[in-house]
Amino acid sequence: MEIDIKRGYEVLPNNNVVFGIRITNNTELVISDVQVILDHNESLFKLQGETVQKLDSIPPKVPRTARFVLKPLGCVHKENIEATITYRNHKWEKRIVTMQPKHVHCVCPFLRPKAMEKNEFLHLSENGDSIESGINFQGVSSEDVTSFLMQTCATRLYVVESYSIGQDQILYFSGESVGEKNYYLLTALIKENNGTIRVMLRATSNKKHGINGFINEIIAELRHLVDTVNSSREIGIIKHEQVINIIDSVVQRSHISTGNEGASINVKDSVVQRRSHNAPIHEPLNNNAIPARKIDNSNENENSQEAEISNMYNAYLEEVEAKRRSNTNKK
Repeated sequence: MEIDIKRGYEVLPNNNVVFGIRITNNTELVISDVQVILDHNESLFKLQGETVQKLDSIPPKVPRTARFVLKPLGCVHKENIEATITYRNHKWEKRIVTMQPKHVHCVCPFLRPKAMEKNEFLHLSENGDSIESGINFQGVSSEDVTSFLMQTCATRLYVVESYSIGQDQILYFSGESVGEKNYYLLTALIKENNGTIRVMLRATSNKKHGINGFINEIIAELRHLVDTVNSSREIGIIKHEQVINIIDSVVQRSHISTGNEGASINVKDSVVQRRSHNAPIHEPLNNNAIPARKIDNSNENENSQEAEISNMYNAYLEEVEAKRRSNTNKK
């Protein structure tokens, strides 16, 4: 073969798939006009960028890689990604090579509840692949967020246990993928700090490929529920004792209550402008969620929030260790 083709993929924390195709020139002369044409299922993936990537000329024994970013539009299991490579050899003869298909699978697993005892949950949590993610909310209480998380997980995860440490809420959930029966565990720590509700999620599974999709789907649905509630609250109620008079498109006096004095509506020249000083703050992994260690992008608060998340997770680890010591003493 004049060229060697290798392909592979990586699932990013935001659940996008980076698919790479590396071309190596095995000849002693330069090959030219090298192009990689990706072939994917458009009903399952949205390609970010162009289908055709030009690598131009490749010297002898030198590898060049074409990278494609694919956004899954749903759950993906064992889907083939194909490609065609075209180039011209030193005689300017055109060559067309078909890449062997590559499976992309378990990006976002189908889950169902899996009942288990707390001891089994803690044991599996220590042995699987794990990732962590954090998200902040404002405008809702910790009780609201706990309720929303329970709703989000209701159809796919089993509630192993829910308890409090001081003002912090800790929840354990367990599930398994349909068909493959791989386990997926979720530990949630919910903490309030100066009006901000911080949620740290730790996902664990014995199937590495599906874990990013698992935690990102939970975060996306949780955010959607909080956004929906906050949006409905912002509609507000116009108090009877406060009158809005609009004369000749100029506001004489206006006050709209939203239950939050930080939000205001100004009407000027017949155009409504809205400023919200206390809108919900979401700080997710990459585009939608960020690692818990980077939960706040603010330079001013980064260290304090990082320490809070670290303390929350350390409390979880201490609880696991205490349980282990308790079991040992009983024996």
